[in-house]
Amino acid sequence: MEITLVGTGTGTPSIRRNPACILFKLGNKNAVFDSGPGTIRSLLAAGVDYTNIDLVFYTHLHLDHVSDFSAILFAAKIPPETRKRPLRVYGPSGLKAYYKHITELYGDTVCPDSYKLLLEEIANKDIDIDGFIVSTKTLEHHDGGMGYRVTEPGGKVAVYTGDTDYCEAAVGLSRNADILIAECSFPDEIKMKGHLTPSSAARLASEADVKKLVLVHMYPVCDSYDLISCCKKTFAGEVIVGEDMMKFELKQEVLL
Repeated sequence: MEITLVGTGTGTPSIRRNPACILFKLGNKNAVFDSGPGTIRSLLAAGVDYTNIDLVFYTHLHLDHVSDFSAILFAAKIPPETRKRPLRVYGPSGLKAYYKHITELYGDTVCPDSYKLLLEEIANKDIDIDGFIVSTKTLEHHDGGMGYRVTEPGGKVAVYTGDTDYCEAAVGLSRNADILIAECSFPDEIKMKGHLTPSSAARLASEADVKKLVLVHMYPVCDSYDLISCCKKTFAGEVIVGEDMMKFELKQEVLL
């Protein structure tokens, strides 16, 4: 399982960080988790164009996480590189209604005619993607957010929280994960309901007993703070401040 932090930022423009997008390579499939503004361009730097996306997973339907859904559908219809392979899109309750609104607004320009589009709402469900088990749990965000836990066939686990505040559901989702990719929207000095700070992200990582904590979804104000030192007060494991295009690979240990 390979993971690329395509966008570690938010809806507030930043030269340093693109909006929310995490790329998972699940075997031979490219799975995009969230697609904030500019995602299809940012994905090119990670070696994936809009015709090579196999799966899209949405944590919630706020614009900084979902706005490039329309762009993906629009680009898929532009010749000569019209999309042929099926596209599966998963998300929380409301995903199908959101797609209906998109089609009502943009009409045929986003309606697939050369490929099959499959939409499924999977809040608090498990699905199997070629042996990779993707589990979901509703977390604590303004209109409801959904976190994802991905378990590869060998047992390694990666968790992506999406937007959430500290909650027991997030602890349960993250339990014993090899890598926890957690939002960290604001420093402790600027606590906003529905979002994590370094201290609450560290508390989550510590209580869930994860191995590695990677911070993403940081508003520009976070760049002026020492987020790692704050996390280390609570969490003894490795802490990384995520940067765009940072890569991680989860490999199974070979026992001889």
